[in-house]
Amino acid sequence: MSMFSKLTIAATLVILTILAAGIYRFNLTNDDLYDAFEAEQIMLDDKANNEANDDTTVLPKIAPQTNDIEAATSVANASEVMQKLFSLQTVNHFEVNLPENSKSIKLTHFIKINQTEFAIGDYQDGEVKGRVLLDYLRITPLNFDPALEPDTQSSAPIQDDPKVQIMPFVAPFMVTTQGSGAFWYLGFFNLDYEYKSLKHLSSVMLGDRVEIDSIEPIYPFEAPYKLLVTYRDRAPNQPMSASPEIVKTLEVNVSETGIH
Repeated sequence: MSMFSKLTIAATLVILTILAAGIYRFNLTNDDLYDAFEAEQIMLDDKANNEANDDTTVLPKIAPQTNDIEAATSVANASEVMQKLFSLQTVNHFEVNLPENSKSIKLTHFIKINQTEFAIGDYQDGEVKGRVLLDYLRITPLNFDPALEPDTQSSAPIQDDPKVQIMPFVAPFMVTTQGSGAFWYLGFFNLDYEYKSLKHLSSVMLGDRVEIDSIEPIYPFEAPYKLLVTYRDRAPNQPMSASPEIVKTLEVNVSETGIH
């Protein structure tokens, strides 16, 4: 066989090998790729472990900075609800007090029910398990007259005053238990931007499985402060399974320390 024929056969074999490899590559499934990545990660982990156990390998040890540890811890423990609702990165949580016994419940995450998103917190009180769901889209800031505040005589809104970084607001929330009730309340809160904290001051009950239409300050919003809550309820003889159709209004009195 001539040298030219040998070279031709060798070149043909190389081309066939390349084509075969290409065909195999493009017939890989997602599972194959996942297995390949997993195997590669195992190899990298084994290599890292071997290097860590190798006495001949001396790696410099860098002590973590205290500030870095504290920052990482704060980020890990930061409240998801405070971050989303108020753009505050803080370990202080949005807590709602149960009206029955003032037990504080942390709102820890979000849930969507019938196209409405709530901030939610689970709790257990003795043998009773329940949930608190806050309709945060109905948060209503209150612009109190700052002249009534002892720390400032400014005519600017209280939340805009750099000396008093407090935002009072109301928000409806629902308390459910393992029973059949789903009780709605209007809560009054103070948000302190300086200390990145929030206090639940008081609540008024609206009803069992009612539907809230609006929460509006009665203007002009001057002392004595008042809110008008419009909601729909059922007639006394209607079952709870009936849709609430009766429109009701509730006038709520507001002060710097609570509502009633």
